[in-house]
Amino acid sequence: MTMDMRAPANANAVTPRNRRRLPVGGWELALTGLLAAVVVGFGAAAPGFYTGPASLLGLTENFLPFGLVALGLSLVILTGGIDLSVGAVASLSAVLAAQLWSRFGVDIWAAAAVGVALGGVLGLVNAGVILRLGIEPLIATLGTSFLYGSAAVAAAGAEPPSGFPGGFTALGTGTVDGVLPASLAGLVPIQLVVFAAFAVLFSALVARSPFGRVLVMVGYSPDAARYSGIRTGRVLVTAYAVSGAMASLAGLVLASYYDAVRPDMGDVLLLTAITMVVLGGVSIFGGEGTVAGVVVSVLVLGFLRQGMLIAGFSDMVTTMLTGAILLASIAVKNLFNRRGTGLANQIWAMIRRPEPPRANPS
Repeated sequence: MTMDMRAPANANAVTPRNRRRLPVGGWELALTGLLAAVVVGFGAAAPGFYTGPASLLGLTENFLPFGLVALGLSLVILTGGIDLSVGAVASLSAVLAAQLWSRFGVDIWAAAAVGVALGGVLGLVNAGVILRLGIEPLIATLGTSFLYGSAAVAAAGAEPPSGFPGGFTALGTGTVDGVLPASLAGLVPIQLVVFAAFAVLFSALVARSPFGRVLVMVGYSPDAARYSGIRTGRVLVTAYAVSGAMASLAGLVLASYYDAVRPDMGDVLLLTAITMVVLGGVSIFGGEGTVAGVVVSVLVLGFLRQGMLIAGFSDMVTTMLTGAILLASIAVKNLFNRRGTGLANQIWAMIRRPEPPRANPS
């Protein structure tokens, strides 16, 4: 059978909520309200958090690499899978690109392109292990994360490269000038522009394209997708390849931001990126969620972490809070999930269930 990229005839019956006219709903609006509360709260309680628009825009440079990983990871989780190797992929890709530039004299941007391509290949390897060997995504990507992480350590050597050209470091710390109004000149980070461009692209891909509808259907019901003539393997391969490429891009942005690479620099990305995806409303079981929700959750968690650090909390406390938010997000989504199996939906169904008609006495 060939893969039909058009929406199957029964797609409306399978995923009615995912074909809304607008790719936002109550969950996304609630997250937007939470974002406003976080910004206003820390602006009032944490001196230095908000000193003007420039301060808020500048803070985004500290967490947008997490957002890039979250965008790619959202495609994988929408299929019902998971990719635990994104941190190792980010590290290995950044180290390889840095070594190509440092040792072999390759242009830094050409080396960065090779790094992103490597991320896509590593994503393909993940998909191949899952599909060809029949290993669950959790175990498969956990295993490959160890392989990629070890390769990053070996490639980095005793003295990992640092001191990149100014044009490359501008990717992580520079601002957009010349193409914006004078009032915004020097205020908008390049990272934010890159993230916004990918956010629009991914939102259109999931909410408006035939591939997005197929992606959601595969996550909601792989069997139904298969019976509809969809080659689910190709969908999974694409999702994991994109996830790997986005992780690599995040690793390069981190290298640009720190002006150096380390073989463990991507380790911090995994937990926060998964939390951003789940908090954004993407079901950990697949088949439900929007990129718009993920984008808002990136800002919520990013500003929350930065506000706590500015307020004097340690990074350990912010990590603990991130884990708690991840658990709470999954619990809430399970409680009110759309498939009618959540506890709240079951209770509501019992309340509304009509009493069976009584038999008339003969």
